[in-house]
Amino acid sequence: MSGLLFSVGLSLFLLAVVLLILLLNERKSQHRRLIEDHRKALGLPVGELVYEDADGLSEPLVSSEYLLSGKPDYVVQLQDGRPVPIELKPMVQNVAAPYSHHIIQLMAYCLILEDYFEVAPTHGLLRYADREFTIEYTPALRKKVIRLLTEMARYTQHQSPSLKRQRVGKCRACVFQPICPVGQDK
Repeated sequence: MSGLLFSVGLSLFLLAVVLLILLLNERKSQHRRLIEDHRKALGLPVGELVYEDADGLSEPLVSSEYLLSGKPDYVVQLQDGRPVPIELKPMVQNVAAPYSHHIIQLMAYCLILEDYFEVAPTHGLLRYADREFTIEYTPALRKKVIRLLTEMARYTQHQSPSLKRQRVGKCRACVFQPICPVGQDK
């Protein structure tokens, strides 16, 4: 009789273990499907979503070589290991070409991502409200970002950059207006 009880107890224990394993596998599967559905809903390229800052709460990515940090909206790592920064500009629409300052921002993210991945990015995605642009990360654009960083490092509070086309309304709305030598009198 005790042998029968032992067999029944062991069977119930094994059944409980199997059910627990099945439950855990189902939860992992549901989690993977949820992540994949999220990626598809966002229209991200196929790959692993490795960084997300659409909510603005993520830590910034920091370059170890350049005085540069940034928070791209998304970074997807493609199958071949290349990262792709994705920047959303949902308020911009009806443009034939991407704005140059948005391109520089995206290329700055590419420069930062060189520190985080074994393979450097080859492009980034700039998504406006009604259109998406693929911006190639060329050596010329990389040099331009580095040149701009060098130029920005030269300026101080006492030697501000000359702003040829600064709009007065933009200065008035700027949070730095009280301390900015360019915007103080506007």
